[in-house]
Amino acid sequence: MKNYPDTLIKAILVKRINRFVAEVTSDGKQFNVYVPNTGRLSELALPGAELLLSPINAKYRYKILYIINRSFPVMIDSTYSNRLFFKLLKDKKVPSLENYTSIKSEPVYGNHRFDFLLSRENEQLYIELKSCTLFYKTTGAFPDAVSTRASEHVKALAESGKGKLIFLVLRSDIERFIPNYHTDFAFYETLKHYKNKIEIRALAVQYDDNLNIHSLNEIPVIIPEVEPEGIYLMIFFNSKDTVKCDGEVLEKGYYIYCGNSKENIFKTISSIKKKNGIRTILSDTKFSELKIITDLPIVTSSISIAEVQNELMKNGGTEILSGENHNSPENRIIYYRKNPSEESWFWNMILELRFEEYSI
Repeated sequence: MKNYPDTLIKAILVKRINRFVAEVTSDGKQFNVYVPNTGRLSELALPGAELLLSPINAKYRYKILYIINRSFPVMIDSTYSNRLFFKLLKDKKVPSLENYTSIKSEPVYGNHRFDFLLSRENEQLYIELKSCTLFYKTTGAFPDAVSTRASEHVKALAESGKGKLIFLVLRSDIERFIPNYHTDFAFYETLKHYKNKIEIRALAVQYDDNLNIHSLNEIPVIIPEVEPEGIYLMIFFNSKDTVKCDGEVLEKGYYIYCGNSKENIFKTISSIKKKNGIRTILSDTKFSELKIITDLPIVTSSISIAEVQNELMKNGGTEILSGENHNSPENRIIYYRKNPSEESWFWNMILELRFEEYSI
């Protein structure tokens, strides 16, 4: 790990215990720390990830302030982001917002509370700030998990008639921003619907050698036209080796199913989860007890199930066939003894499938 400010403690992530707590190691000691971000951080908070911790006066002695991503520190503290942005506003370092003379934090508007209210003479402007910690190559995206609250904020900003939505992109080398329609299609549709009623901007942070944000660089916001068709991955878990009535053993571990939908993959996934899980998509009863642990939609019209399955096989997966038609991709399941979603190669694959077309 590079040299960073002495006020920060270097550590390694063991595992994220829940949304707010993670287990880490530092200087040979293992302990729990606070996670100041309720997002999934799936592609960042992987076992073995390098961290920078900040001391705090609370139940846990430290919080995770940065996760190292591609040798670059990504600040994940969402509340800290707001404090930093407030300081940048006061210091007149936010492009096009230098001339506002009054700044109010957490102003109330109806049933909503925005991040800032800026004023000058007879003009007022509501600001809603969203921290972007999801990256692939030079593309940033938001959100990394479904956020109904984010969609409600967009609607309220549009209703106010004086709203600005700012995505604070927490890497300096990002060149473009897109809404993450692969994860939260409703947020994408809301943003697209109201894009002419609110101003939408993306600002990439610029760090100095001490990891202080000294300026912001505006980058293009891309809101493409996409339909909710595509493919999806579902990861199922079998908690123990299971012997079936015919003597076949279904091993403990993780099973990935790949499916597709030409209409709406999000409705397809929701239907599967509400009904009988894997029994809804596979008739083979040997898989009937598998439990869904995660689903991963990929909105696309150009990637096939077979391509994804082959990529999974290249990374240590074992093919298991189901049903009578073994030539059908829909009857193939890929097995792993360990959870692939805790491996960096897996998220590199998912992010490439989702965002490669924007990073060329």
